[in-house]
Amino acid sequence: MVSRRNLMKLAVLSMAGCLQKSGVEVMFAASLQREMEDGVVPAFEQKTGIPVEAEARGSVTIINMVRDGYRKPDVIISADADLLNELKPDYVKNYAIFASNSIVIAHTTADISENTWIDDILSEKYTFGISDPASDPLGYRSLMVIKLAEIVYGRKIYEDIRKKLLVFGLETDLAANIKAGTVDAGFLYRNMARSHQLSFITLPEQIDLSSPDYQEFYRKAVIKTENRVHRGGAILYGIASTVWSGDNGKRFLDFILGEGRKLLEKYGLKTMVRWY
Repeated sequence: MVSRRNLMKLAVLSMAGCLQKSGVEVMFAASLQREMEDGVVPAFEQKTGIPVEAEARGSVTIINMVRDGYRKPDVIISADADLLNELKPDYVKNYAIFASNSIVIAHTTADISENTWIDDILSEKYTFGISDPASDPLGYRSLMVIKLAEIVYGRKIYEDIRKKLLVFGLETDLAANIKAGTVDAGFLYRNMARSHQLSFITLPEQIDLSSPDYQEFYRKAVIKTENRVHRGGAILYGIASTVWSGDNGKRFLDFILGEGRKLLEKYGLKTMVRWY
């Protein structure tokens, strides 16, 4: 998904007949769209004068497009840092974990709570949505939350709940539909609920995938989607410069891991730098 701003930028570059990439091409997890387009990218461009072509997609889709030779971005940002291991060592040499998040249930006017959300979904009192587990980490992480809730609360709910969930292509599509009222509630990242000004309920750390303290428990949730098997873990975002990246790409990565962290924290993300 390319923003209008970046479509215009791509058109200008094309008309100018640019034969050599002079800026930075970034493919990033769609859950960071507001943070990137309203915060990080403008700040980097203003500081450096280097233009950025930034494209938001589901993280699984990004990995597939790079691995299959369809795209050669300078920098990749994945909502699931583990996915970047699929590109090592041919396309990325290493990557950094730079942010964490949690899953909440976002809504506009639904009367739900931490104690009632399971019964609300099962009763079909409200419509609930998730993003596509096959292409988006938020989608399969939402299913992990339900599997973990099944364990914590001792209720066989996973299959019944999954049948009642509406599936949207990307987390941004889901957020837009919750905000528009076409779906009553859905599983979103906390930062997205805040940036879209949605009401939300928090879930216990045991199931919201936010805490490294519960890492071993999270691993009990395993989700199979098409050609992948995803095992539960704390939500960690990863960033890597690729083998095609020049100095400008490395400057963008350094910016994210430096000044950019303060911008991300304004949206409610916790940040850190750990190299793998």
